[in-house]
Amino acid sequence: MTGVAMPAESIAKVDLLLGRATMLTADRWDDLAAMIHEAMGISLLMAATHPSSRPVNVPGLTRLTALECVENALREVQAWDLALAAELPDLAQLRVLLADVRRDLDSSVGRRG
Repeated sequence: MTGVAMPAESIAKVDLLLGRATMLTADRWDDLAAMIHEAMGISLLMAATHPSSRPVNVPGLTRLTALECVENALREVQAWDLALAAELPDLAQLRVLLADVRRDLDSSVGRRG
């Protein structure tokens, strides 16, 4: 135990966001879709292991693009204390995956930011 509070609600948000991104890229068969699926698998395991004690909602989720979902998920994950890595062993991998997916999605739609 690290003494750092587990961000269960934030984990649930990441799970919702990556679920939406997975749905939006379900027709793709490339490395980008594979990375989104891998990130989704990690967040799903985290959400199952550390469930939120109350329902979580992401306002406007159905209007978000895959890039927006990944950007929001990355922001959530970057806010987590790195001391949680002992309890969330895939935390670093999730951060790297989301950063890579964000970069690749960003370049594929021609956005910079």
